[in-house]
Amino acid sequence: MKKVLRLIIAVMFVLFAAYKLNFFILPSVTVINGSEVIIKQATVTLPSSNLNFGLIDGAMENTIHYSLEQSDGVYRYQFDLLNDERIAGECGYVTSNEVHKRVRIELHADHRVRCTR
Repeated sequence: MKKVLRLIIAVMFVLFAAYKLNFFILPSVTVINGSEVIIKQATVTLPSSNLNFGLIDGAMENTIHYSLEQSDGVYRYQFDLLNDERIAGECGYVTSNEVHKRVRIELHADHRVRCTR
């Protein structure tokens, strides 16, 4: 009985470690709302993916991991604000197999957008 319990615990540990490793390996995009206005819809389009961040309150952020398999291209963002303003643009470059790449797209209080990697 003890061997079965140890085996179950070992399998659970390996599965948990694989789950966490997956998030470490996969690239991600983080949208940060540094403004006072609520982003009612935030989307970032990659060449082979469309990331929908949904609603992001002021001073909040949301992160989405995406597939390693991407065509070459740029990150295109669109923020629809609660005051019916739309902010759109592009930044950075995406290619296939960018392990652990982290892109941050931040909306500032003056509605400027800054992208960092």
